[in-house]
Amino acid sequence: MPAPPPLPLFIFGTLMDPHVREAVLGRNPAGLNLEAGRLEGWRLAHVAGRAYPMLIPHPTGRVEGILLHGLTDEDRRRLDYYEGDEYVCVELEIAAAGESRRRAQVYACRHGVSPGRDGWRLVEWQRRHKPAALARIRALMAGYGRI
Repeated sequence: MPAPPPLPLFIFGTLMDPHVREAVLGRNPAGLNLEAGRLEGWRLAHVAGRAYPMLIPHPTGRVEGILLHGLTDEDRRRLDYYEGDEYVCVELEIAAAGESRRRAQVYACRHGVSPGRDGWRLVEWQRRHKPAALARIRALMAGYGRI
């Protein structure tokens, strides 16, 4: 019996930016199947002292994001490298197109990572932090596979 296909990855933060996705994956991600998704019961906040987000449980929260289908094993390793020690991949239920629900992998912060007080918004991050962050991301990913 063949193994089931891998779960899609739900992205919600800096990876929503196509330039960041390309820098992290090391290739043009045009071949990936993207699907709108929504994580209910959560909200986004800044990681304390950082410009990037984390998920926080919230009873009426809703996080809009994208389900990535078709990631390769190499893509997953690169994503793990990018997310680093602060994040771990967990399985959560995502609302997708037509209100269907499915399991997906999501990078959530490990226990002990503290949220800041402010919510996080992609457009604000892109306006205020993207150029510097993208340079740091490219430098980080240049070290992938060298350790």
